[in-house]
Amino acid sequence: MAAPVKPALKMALGKESYLWVPAIANIAAPTVVELTAAGSFNLSCSLFGDQEGPSATTNKVTLPQLLCETQTYEVNGPTQHSAPDFQASFDPQAAAGSDGKKAWASMPDNSTGFLVRRQGVDSNTDVATGQFVDVWPGQLGVKVPTKTATDASGVFAFTVGVAVTGAPQFNVALT
Repeated sequence: MAAPVKPALKMALGKESYLWVPAIANIAAPTVVELTAAGSFNLSCSLFGDQEGPSATTNKVTLPQLLCETQTYEVNGPTQHSAPDFQASFDPQAAAGSDGKKAWASMPDNSTGFLVRRQGVDSNTDVATGQFVDVWPGQLGVKVPTKTATDASGVFAFTVGVAVTGAPQFNVALT
């Protein structure tokens, strides 16, 4: 028997990025050009640190028991992919095109596109060929201005729902 493999632990703090990308030709082989094209936006410094990521839930189905059986069994049913609402910083009084409104402007209400997550690379680093990303086809909901809290710690923000509209691709290399 071979010795077990022990991968190094990779710290996650500050090493997760999200991008909203309007067009990707092949989500199994996204390109740096697509992720940096006009209309794409790196949300990493706009989203708050407690932002949760997309998830998947596989439903388990219990098969019917036959008369001669004394046990029941399960099989995997459909998998539902979902994304949480995103909450991003927002300056309601900022000029159009300024940093305070770039995330707002980059996510048009009800638009379709792709949510891209990169993990394991400093969030302040540009995307590059050879890095690995996860890609979810998606549709945005309607953005709603809000604030993060009602006490002194609250800052202005907006929320927007993200619906997963197709099968995602995980850990695919950027070309």
